[in-house]
Amino acid sequence: MKNYWIALFLFVSLVANAQQKPTFYSIRVKDQGTWLIKILERQAQTITLEDLILGKSTLSNTQISEEKLIQEDLYVELGLVNEQSIVGILQDFQSASIQILTEKTGLLDISRSQIKSIQRIEKEQIQGGTYVFPNPHPTRYFFGPSAIPLKKGEKYFQNAYILANSMQVGLTDHLSIGGGVVIPFLFFVTPKIGYQVSEHVHVGGGILLANSFINDLNLGVGVAYGSLTLGSREHNVTLNAGWGATKQNSYDPVSYQSSSSWGMADKPMFTLSGMTRISKRCMLITENWFFSVKDYRYDSMGNTNGTKSITNGIMSGGVRIMWKKTSLDAGILSHIGVGSPAMGIPYLDYVIKF
Repeated sequence: MKNYWIALFLFVSLVANAQQKPTFYSIRVKDQGTWLIKILERQAQTITLEDLILGKSTLSNTQISEEKLIQEDLYVELGLVNEQSIVGILQDFQSASIQILTEKTGLLDISRSQIKSIQRIEKEQIQGGTYVFPNPHPTRYFFGPSAIPLKKGEKYFQNAYILANSMQVGLTDHLSIGGGVVIPFLFFVTPKIGYQVSEHVHVGGGILLANSFINDLNLGVGVAYGSLTLGSREHNVTLNAGWGATKQNSYDPVSYQSSSSWGMADKPMFTLSGMTRISKRCMLITENWFFSVKDYRYDSMGNTNGTKSITNGIMSGGVRIMWKKTSLDAGILSHIGVGSPAMGIPYLDYVIKF
């Protein structure tokens, strides 16, 4: 009989706790993004809900393209008007206040008037009761891409060396397109796709098309590539492999004139890159390019005596200093191959995500 009463007490406690903490849902509303909600009432054609940010509203079923029950604890960061923040597990929310369970101070009831922003976060982003914001740019290293895609509507602007400017925009959760210019030398276009196939594996691909503004400069490349990224958004390595065409120079010893034409590369091009986070605001990055170029050989009379493919490359390493929406990358670029200089050159870029 004693065991019966204990079991009954535990059952009643579980029911009471279930009633105290509401059920949360994540829904995708057409043209308005993702909402975190409690469902107040369902009708045949409509649903009455309370959104974490927008409050109470009624939507037709046709406005909701996706609905998902949140079965795990819902972690959020509350940004306060006094510029502080609170992180923890969301317990409930009403029009006047939000209840959150924190690691340091327990259950708190925060007035809506004290809250400036609300953001859903992952459990792994809370360290010692403090929110550690995610890597704002997991989709790229210094310049080269990872297979991790931008989300729909995400975009970033990058400036390197003042003269190099580019922008990338997420058209869907898997497809983005971008491009830029290196003033006054060349322009480039960079469409990209990416998919997550398991917890720590992304695959994707894209196109890099670049051409010079100046005819006599003879710079140009067009490459289609595939990507494999292993790891998380904070610690990963990426292998890109591509094949395409480049503008190749030739020299006519009779007319003493040089010219250029597009030609397929003899060998594929590879990049091997990686990043790892070492603190809240600092990440180590390396990005390394390997490609072949044609070396023209001439006889004693100055006539072309054939060509030979020579493997060249660019090695780089440096750091990324991060904020929630921006980052500053600094590193050293070193050319490898025949005739490579002994010293590298500094690299610096600034990126803002919006």
